[in-house]
Amino acid sequence: MEHSLLTPRNIILKKDGIPFDHVVPLLKNGRFHDRNISGCFGDDSDLNEINRMEQNLGQLTPDLMDRRVAADFCCLWRYDYPERVFQICEIIGGNNHMALRLHYQVSPQRRNYFIDYAKALQGWLNDVSPEDTRYYGQTTAQTVNKVYGFLGQKDPLKMILAERAYISFSSRFLNCSFWGKNNPENEVDLSPSTAQPLTHEHFRKCRDLETKIKTEMGRSARNFLVEAGGSAEPACHFKFIRRVDILISSIGCLKWRGNLPPKDENITGRKKLTATILNILENYWRNGQLKADCDVSTRIYRLLGKPNDSKKWLVACLWKNIKDQTETHAYPMKEWAAFVRIGERYLDTLNKTV
Repeated sequence: MEHSLLTPRNIILKKDGIPFDHVVPLLKNGRFHDRNISGCFGDDSDLNEINRMEQNLGQLTPDLMDRRVAADFCCLWRYDYPERVFQICEIIGGNNHMALRLHYQVSPQRRNYFIDYAKALQGWLNDVSPEDTRYYGQTTAQTVNKVYGFLGQKDPLKMILAERAYISFSSRFLNCSFWGKNNPENEVDLSPSTAQPLTHEHFRKCRDLETKIKTEMGRSARNFLVEAGGSAEPACHFKFIRRVDILISSIGCLKWRGNLPPKDENITGRKKLTATILNILENYWRNGQLKADCDVSTRIYRLLGKPNDSKKWLVACLWKNIKDQTETHAYPMKEWAAFVRIGERYLDTLNKTV
């Protein structure tokens, strides 16, 4: 899906990213105030209360609506959760730094990690020593050693599996654009858009490799042939690199999940942390209370500051968004895709001016 939504670009973004106001019409689409957080499942008392809070604010300023967009499009399934929640609480609290990477967007640092990962796969395939500094240059040694450790000693079947994984992984889209202003980086280059440059010959070779894998492995090939990272999970998903690690480590022992690497700390304990965050946010918007009884609540209340009507409304929107994503275990695809297309159309205008 990502290649149908996103376009490779040779653009360098400075302090201005995609303006939040371009997506405001999406918030007013349909009979609900916000189809994105209502899910269109009939009457919703929480949403009704959020709507009443908005009406009591009167005419909303453009700045307030920008913060509203940030609260609504906080995605629970991103790799930078829960840090993203803290950043949005800081925005709600009045901070002027409002640059956010949202759906299908990754930071340059995360893109660099994926580039290093692909480079390590390529090096292993080409019999390059993990200590060859001329080949690896600025590539992070920790990533190189991880990949080589996963794959272990060479084997003809491993080589086929690893090359197929390399092509699949290297073709995943890495979009580093952002929404809002005052991005902490001086500039953001939107190129490269993949971890390694690939040609059409690579994709033809990938099909040949998949045929060989099916012939060699039979039914057991099924798990190894999933798209690297999972076909339903873009690079911005928190499980993306976990699934790549599982694939590569399984190739290393030629047994699916047979050499399972330890979980990332960012994955472990997400449910409990989310429940804590929801309780803190709900207490803030419903009761207007500052009850700092743990490190998370202390940090959130410090970022939000003293409650007022506009802050409570924005916190309620953020709370409802996270709550619905938690209960449905999904993000409404129609609104998600529409959001991404709006950003892409804006970037198209920049392409024409460069």
